[in-house]
Amino acid sequence: MGAAITVAAAGCGGGDNGSAHLPATARTTPPASVLRIPRDGGFARLYRVPGLTESSWKAAEKLPALKRVVGGDLEQRLVFAVDAKNNLVGLDLESRRVRTFLPQVRHAAIGPDGAVYAVDTGQAVTQIVRRSPVRFRPKLAAAPRALYGTMSGTLVAIPAADRAEAVTLGSDQAQARAAVPAGEASATYLGDIVAIATDTGVVLYEPQTKRVVHTLDISHARAVIFSPSGHRLYVLRNEKEISIIDRFSDSELETIELPGPARELRGDFYGGWLLARPERGDSAWVVDIAAARIVGTARTRWGDDLPVVAGRQTLLVRSGGDVHALDLSAKDFPVTGTIDAGADDAWVPLAWLPAQEQQQLAAADSIAADSDAVSAGAGIFLQVSSSRNPSWAQELATKLKGAGLPAAVLPPKKGDEAYRVVLGPYATREQAEATGKTLGMPSFVITPEDQPAQ
Repeated sequence: MGAAITVAAAGCGGGDNGSAHLPATARTTPPASVLRIPRDGGFARLYRVPGLTESSWKAAEKLPALKRVVGGDLEQRLVFAVDAKNNLVGLDLESRRVRTFLPQVRHAAIGPDGAVYAVDTGQAVTQIVRRSPVRFRPKLAAAPRALYGTMSGTLVAIPAADRAEAVTLGSDQAQARAAVPAGEASATYLGDIVAIATDTGVVLYEPQTKRVVHTLDISHARAVIFSPSGHRLYVLRNEKEISIIDRFSDSELETIELPGPARELRGDFYGGWLLARPERGDSAWVVDIAAARIVGTARTRWGDDLPVVAGRQTLLVRSGGDVHALDLSAKDFPVTGTIDAGADDAWVPLAWLPAQEQQQLAAADSIAADSDAVSAGAGIFLQVSSSRNPSWAQELATKLKGAGLPAAVLPPKKGDEAYRVVLGPYATREQAEATGKTLGMPSFVITPEDQPAQ
């Protein structure tokens, strides 16, 4: 994925979707982590999701005190933020160092292709593509309240004032202008459509079409967001329900009833969940999109970063002075990890882990698939090696498979035991022993009673 770190392709998931019963190969997901950035300055730290165990990744330089996090470009391995002195800074995940890109930045946004758009104190726009700045010739007429980058390399700016002009800027000229109302705004992942919620309807600004502005007849809209694919629009209306709108037909597909008045919606990384913020209290209503219903309530304070869904089914929340990870796929959302005293920091979910940890994760997924296959086969096996290093065990199994042998890795029964590389299954002990004589390496036969309990 060469786009913003915190955005991924749309998918299905969440709620009681039966994923726990799928084979391990079907459960495999991209790596998930969360970056912890001290708001008052300091060393960033990386944690693995869902357990919130600390990664081996260590920042080499301190970040300055920050005003806000902008986002990230996974392809360039950069996370951007605006510091307390209005400098646009970037944390390089590979070198683990901090770089200053631009001074006097008042507003900034990151596009779907990873390009950063920064607006300075004079309303001039600078685009940063692959770490190189490109200054736009046209300027914004006024300070924006929302910025959205697009796949075409343009910037969509929504004005702060009511009925002021939204504008789409290219590097050489303004490509579209249109008067839009005030209201909560949201854009598609690609930035090609901006939706604005108003009491009389949802206003759509589509600069790349002939009808630049049109209104959906959806009254009492309070907040609006798109699905990651952009095919659906979720509209919080009448404060107590969410309407699901087909973007192409403008028709209402479903309605999700809420327990009470709400004021904000937040989507997730893969399109499986919605979070609704109640009008009162510190909590989030969790909506399973596939089931089109609320599946629970999580206690949390709302900020510009949390609550957020990291990975496919982990909800990160603030609770007191701590940050918790909750399992959305299980009843009552049990805690899977906790970071003590982390509530005052900024949190950025990433679909990324250091290369070594990604290899370990891939090995663990492959071992889980092997274990499922062994459990299904329930036969006699020939053990050829054991190791406490899952990556090494999987590498050996892969080489044996490449030689045409039915190799697999059995995970340990207990944490202090080794990963076992085996061949099989065989119908009889005699067949297994005959194979062992041809290997040219030590081996011994194991039966179903010797295998780890699944």
